[in-house]
Amino acid sequence: GPFDIIGDVHGCADELEALLARLGYVVTREGAEVAVAAPHGRKLVFVGDLVDRGPRTPDVLRIAMAAVKAGHGLAVQGNHDDKLGRYLAGRDVKVAHGLETSVAQLAAESDAFRAELKDFLDGMRSHYWLDGGKLAVAHAGLKEEMIGRGSKALREFALYGDTTGETDDLGFPVRRDWASAYRGKTAIVYGHTPVAEPEWVNNTICIDTGCVFGGKLTA
Repeated sequence: GPFDIIGDVHGCADELEALLARLGYVVTREGAEVAVAAPHGRKLVFVGDLVDRGPRTPDVLRIAMAAVKAGHGLAVQGNHDDKLGRYLAGRDVKVAHGLETSVAQLAAESDAFRAELKDFLDGMRSHYWLDGGKLAVAHAGLKEEMIGRGSKALREFALYGDTTGETDDLGFPVRRDWASAYRGKTAIVYGHTPVAEPEWVNNTICIDTGCVFGGKLTA
């Protein structure tokens, strides 16, 4: 650290570039190549869902991949990142809920970029435990006993939250409010479920402020 944690970007590269500039990072381009510098010594952490829905998903990915490669960033896996990774691996996934926009935009990219992207998405972690144990970052949240561990159940929780297995009238998963029961000493920063404003709840905070839905991008 110190860390700058960024909420769900969903292909909104204009907003990401503006936010990074405000935060003091320098993004430079040379053709299709992107470099990210952190002259102030800080580090980016993306909460996942870099892709889908927005107009410039490949550019968002280039920035995130460049930051990670340069040692200036970390990125946890979101459910949309996971689904795109499975699509690129040839798995049978439904091309909907924004994945179709990423697929269309990536069709214009080189085979080399798509191969590099596949490796990047495959290598994303379920969560990071940082700052001597005082901070954890996951896409949709974590229970206290999950922090620092690894399992299929943990990854499902980190990517999708605490779901009941049911769906609502719009076809979205019905979620339990895990944050209201959290009592851990580790602060958890997450995204996944858009909120109007970030608000601390029991040492947890959601920073997905619905950028791609007309809201804003939060760090």
